[in-house]
Amino acid sequence: MSKQIASVPLAEIARLGIVVTKCRKTLAQVKAETGADYILNGGMWNADGSPCRGLKVGGKLLSATPWGDLAGYGWNSAQDIRQTTDWNACQNYICTSPLIVDGKRLAKLPCDSAQGGARPRSAMGIVGSSLLLFCTDGSMTPEQLCGELEDRGCSSAMMLDSGGSSQCDFDGKTVRASRLVHNWICVWVKKEAAVEPPEGEESMGNYRVTPSIGLNARSGPGTGYAKTGAYPCGTVVEILAIQDGWGQTEKGWVSMDYLEHVEAARRVTDNGIAIQADYIPEGRKNRPAGSNPDTSITIHETGNYADGADAAAHASWLKDDDAEKKRISYHYTVDDHAIIQHLPDSETAYHAGDGTDGPCNTTSIGIEICVNKDGDFERAKANAASLVRLLMDEHGFSLEHVYQHNHWNGKDCPKTIRATPGGWDAFLSLCGGHDPEQEALEDAVDALAAAGILTAVDYWKGDSYSSSNVHALIKSMAAYVRRQ
Repeated sequence: MSKQIASVPLAEIARLGIVVTKCRKTLAQVKAETGADYILNGGMWNADGSPCRGLKVGGKLLSATPWGDLAGYGWNSAQDIRQTTDWNACQNYICTSPLIVDGKRLAKLPCDSAQGGARPRSAMGIVGSSLLLFCTDGSMTPEQLCGELEDRGCSSAMMLDSGGSSQCDFDGKTVRASRLVHNWICVWVKKEAAVEPPEGEESMGNYRVTPSIGLNARSGPGTGYAKTGAYPCGTVVEILAIQDGWGQTEKGWVSMDYLEHVEAARRVTDNGIAIQADYIPEGRKNRPAGSNPDTSITIHETGNYADGADAAAHASWLKDDDAEKKRISYHYTVDDHAIIQHLPDSETAYHAGDGTDGPCNTTSIGIEICVNKDGDFERAKANAASLVRLLMDEHGFSLEHVYQHNHWNGKDCPKTIRATPGGWDAFLSLCGGHDPEQEALEDAVDALAAAGILTAVDYWKGDSYSSSNVHALIKSMAAYVRRQ
């Protein structure tokens, strides 16, 4: 029997994250790709591969709404991890089977038959100011596991997915299993108090903002410092220095927990989205390779409303046999956090249904906007508009040369925009750099500030709020009404 237990002081954790691999990668692959110091299998998943109970990663709820009032672990930074039922207040949240809550062992453990009996076990808990990680390939019942965690001084504890899923790598000490799991608890410890750019260089590199709700910048390296701005999801930021798990940017300090490293972006839109190149392979029948003079832009919608049908999913599909068989291709896919380029602007694409020699396919740059129901379509439109501005600048044409797919062959596309009264004109306004919704928001914020209801004007204009801040605003508004 192998048993590994790690106790990591919270003050020494640089990053605490949940890495989702959807049962596609081994423990060794996760170790190699993330470089995490401690890795433990995480939450449970359903037969269809979707996570169950509670799982929220980088601000995005991946599971159905967490069950009932079971307490899971939530955190915004490693140092504020806590046992809670308020998953809305946390950027990251995982809930499986709580064993110890508020220092007391639960009288009835919330484990169904699929979790009962004696089997390998994985768990996490809090002991004083340290995070405890536990994994064994020996057989234990949930009650025995709870007893051992009690004996180790856990004030709170939760059993993770167990049985054949139980596996870990705790700084090189491992428990191995053959099963591929949906998600992993990953811990990176601080290597140095501060890291400056190498001599002769000006930055630590480029990083992409991953939370769907964006990321706040602060005046210093910690949540106790004042907010100085915010970055939307997908923004590529340059990190100038790293200290205590925080990176310094031109706006302030941001948590490295919510950034992923990217290669230096050659093309970045004016709202900070890096364009990722993922080309359809040469020789495929949906990459005709003809010359495109780039005299216009054509806007489409993907028409794929399935969860997960984002830019990356479409990039993968364009390279498989189905897209080749159907002779479908276009230049860019845009979602609420990414822009992926599939063909050089200078090449012909099959995106308008007007044939190999059609005026759209041979002269226009095709942009598909994702409509996946788990995405933010308004943000996707804003990202597409930023791409349009970049392309107009690069190729030297105006808004008069931005067309709907419908313009070329009468198809009802882009369908959602066309179905919205005034939708196309509003999209063109976005492309021109005017956002009526944002302008209305900023006017409202200015009005509330003038009345003394709020003070953090830049924060509220940033359109990225925590529930506690919204509650405070509501109370402030109520106080103002009572004074009238």
